[in-house]
Amino acid sequence: MESRPPRRWLLLAVTFGCLAAAAAGAREEYSEEGARACLDCHETPYVMGILDTVHAETTDPKTPAAQKQCQSCHGPSAVHMNFPMQVANVHFGKQSGADPKVQNQMCMECHADGERADWGGSAHGFEDVVCSTCHSAHDPKKIVPAEATVSTGCTEECHQDLMAGQQPSDFSHAIGAHVEGNGKNVLTCDGCHNPHGPLDSGRCTECHEQTPEVLSKESEKARRFHKVAEMKGTTCMRCHKAIAHPLPPLVLQQTALEMQKIMGE
Repeated sequence: MESRPPRRWLLLAVTFGCLAAAAAGAREEYSEEGARACLDCHETPYVMGILDTVHAETTDPKTPAAQKQCQSCHGPSAVHMNFPMQVANVHFGKQSGADPKVQNQMCMECHADGERADWGGSAHGFEDVVCSTCHSAHDPKKIVPAEATVSTGCTEECHQDLMAGQQPSDFSHAIGAHVEGNGKNVLTCDGCHNPHGPLDSGRCTECHEQTPEVLSKESEKARRFHKVAEMKGTTCMRCHKAIAHPLPPLVLQQTALEMQKIMGE
């Protein structure tokens, strides 16, 4: 004779299914309990680190603490609080499982200003790199990363392959050999590269001013290349790769082909 599960288990299964469905349908509700309810479960040293960051400033109406507290960044969490194992809110990081666009949108709701307004046109934005790869809202030391040098930050975390295994001493812009007389020091990655927007020539010309005196010293070949590049709106870095730091041979080959294309079009 076929055995059947006790009736009480069937009732529990049906009840749980209904509750889970209700939970999924109510995802957009904010909890009125505030951060204290979150900390009942999440009061770890890492989470509490946010108290030492600007995000916790309640006197600034633009901060998460002054708006929806934890839910400002992690999204509406009323249902998550009732069904923490069944309904997740927004988590951050490469391993979180949350859609990178969703993660970044939570940040951009407050930070889509200035150079970050062009995030979608940046290499990082195009590749769906999540903001928390470089920034951490909970870590006072990473909320605004320290200067990204060739030995830390950018190259240490993600870009080792682009540097072709070279040592920091091989980077002309990084060892102090390239500090302009105007006092601007570009010895960090983001001194030249804008991590939040598309490549342009603005950061190059901040130091390499195209004054009549400078232009008068150009060779005929350089003058011809620059004239064509200016007409076509080509950025400095499209041609001048491997000037500040070494790059793999394949990138150099691609650069040579790009230059031929620019001059031939």
